[in-house]
Amino acid sequence: MLLELKKVYKKFKISRKQYFTALNDINLTFEKGEFVSIVGPSGCGKSTLLNIIAGLDESTKGSLIIGGVSSKKFKKKNWDLYRKNNIGFIFQNFNLIEHLTALENVEIVMNLIGLGIRERRERALELLEQVGLSKHINHRPSELSGGEKQRVAIARALANDPDIILADEPTGALDSKTGKQVMDLLTSLAKDKLIIMVTHNNELADEYSSRIIGLKDGVIESDENITEAVTNRTKSTLKKKNKSMSFFEAFKLSLRNMSKKKGRIAITTLAGCIGITGFALIMGLGNGANIYIDKQLNKFANSDVLMVSKNVKESNDMGSYTTISSDEKDYKKIFEMEEVKASRPMINTNNVKINVGNQESEMVAYSLGNETSEFLKENVDGKLPLKNEILVNQAAAREILKLLNIESKDIKNAIGKEVTFLINVTKDNLQKVTVNENFVVSGVVNELDFDISSIYYNYDAFKEILNETFLTTGTLYDYLTNNSGFEIILKDASDNKLVTNEITAEKNGGAGNILSVLSGGTQKEGFMAYNIPVIMKLQFEQLIFIAQIVISIFIIVALVVSSIMTSIVLYSSIVERKTEIGIIKAVGGRDKDVLRIFESEAILMGLFSGVLGVIIAFVLKYPIESLIAKLLGFKLPGIVTIPLSQVPFTNVTFPLATIITLILFSAIISAIAGYLPSKKATKMQVIDALREE
Repeated sequence: MLLELKKVYKKFKISRKQYFTALNDINLTFEKGEFVSIVGPSGCGKSTLLNIIAGLDESTKGSLIIGGVSSKKFKKKNWDLYRKNNIGFIFQNFNLIEHLTALENVEIVMNLIGLGIRERRERALELLEQVGLSKHINHRPSELSGGEKQRVAIARALANDPDIILADEPTGALDSKTGKQVMDLLTSLAKDKLIIMVTHNNELADEYSSRIIGLKDGVIESDENITEAVTNRTKSTLKKKNKSMSFFEAFKLSLRNMSKKKGRIAITTLAGCIGITGFALIMGLGNGANIYIDKQLNKFANSDVLMVSKNVKESNDMGSYTTISSDEKDYKKIFEMEEVKASRPMINTNNVKINVGNQESEMVAYSLGNETSEFLKENVDGKLPLKNEILVNQAAAREILKLLNIESKDIKNAIGKEVTFLINVTKDNLQKVTVNENFVVSGVVNELDFDISSIYYNYDAFKEILNETFLTTGTLYDYLTNNSGFEIILKDASDNKLVTNEITAEKNGGAGNILSVLSGGTQKEGFMAYNIPVIMKLQFEQLIFIAQIVISIFIIVALVVSSIMTSIVLYSSIVERKTEIGIIKAVGGRDKDVLRIFESEAILMGLFSGVLGVIIAFVLKYPIESLIAKLLGFKLPGIVTIPLSQVPFTNVTFPLATIITLILFSAIISAIAGYLPSKKATKMQVIDALREE
């Protein structure tokens, strides 16, 4: 026995205490090979009975026995499997998905039973040829006649090779001639299946049925065999799998639906892309500003010289410090870095003062690299310092002229002036020795002017002047263990921040963030490396990052608004596509399949917004650069540099990472916004959704 209905009742609630009994104690058995017509007046329960057999609706009481298994044991997934594998439903109103072609309407069932693309395409083409629609495979329902639509519906019902074909008034919307063609077709295609047809046309039932069941007021009034049916137990040869709709199919359905609502989707995409454009521009501006500042600070005279020392931790004793005792192999890593050109002991000068005309002024002294950088060669008025000579920056030149009471706006007048250094030099035993030495200003370096008086000396000449007794003898490692330090000279000044970060990284035995170390924010022992350009770079980066965060808060508000719009658009789409939801569930689609379809639509809107947002950002890049340059009064090429190879705010780099991240971020935001409406679609009952037609 293929199918049995046992003591089936169905009641509908009319009011709080009033119910209507649509089916009353229905007991029926069916075998494969029968063509059964259910007849009776309107409202007698024919369609209700068919819906219960199809698993589109549940009985109030009683059960279906399907292949010997009672539906009382069924859970939701079992009903989905039953509709997907055992039932083929032909609706009176066709219930085709409007934005799919005839071929795709047939294929959708086979997608749910796990057939491969090639296999389901071949089967769909074969079925459409059998129903006489081989020339209409790419036509949408709106391009087909009523009879052609019903033929597509029949092909779809046969697509999963079901045991049971259910037809609800299959000729009700057709003229008599087309109706007869459909009935002949249905009979010829389904000889080895159980066909149950609901009809109000008794003549049609008499002509085609092997058995007629009469219903009246929800009760079986008659059950008569018209002809002897050739029953059989033939099993389906189609290899069916318990699969969900693929993401590809879900995206395809969503794309087809979105193509019908281009205006609505365009507005939503435009709203969503505003936030992504903002993010891309703010990252681009921050990245461009960092690159610009980095280039400018690399023009400092000693930007290629890093001071390397050890951070020490204060002990419990007042004013005493612990000595670092790190493994020597850790420090050797520094000299193995490919960016390092040379190293030398560090001359610890403190509280440098210059005496000019019996007036004193504090300055900051730095050593220059062994080889003159390209920047210094091109940006020094005068010449580079030798023995008893110093190079000064613009602020130091102004200070020297001020101490000499020379009123001149031309800072080059400081060149050739003699100054006396009062230098406190720290020896290796921490003793401070004051040295007086006369120097001549050899030149003025035209670096960024921050009004900080800095002087630069020739390392080798300065070392000779101070005498080597002021420097600890031994290896460079000895300088570290004696709380002194050394300097490293880089091959390229642009690597100074990279090398600083590498040396101070905790994983390499460093003390951590250099700004935190210098400000006293950390007491971790370990290596630290720094120079003034690097410190200023890191400070500017922090300020830019904070500005980006503040602006991003306003951008997030725009994204929230666009997310709300996405939710509204998706909810509208769900309301408009209730019939489609019902069809998908009727052919065995699970809640997961419905969720994927509408989440796919949300994700696609997010992807469109992300791509459009990035494109707009690149288009706006040049006018924004021009505007900033005009406001600041000087050229800033590349000040808006959208990073194509860096994940924002991290050190992770790979091609197009930022662009991909922004687009994916947009898709994720849209997916989150679309989840609740999509989840609501899954809660829709299949019978309620189909009644919306």
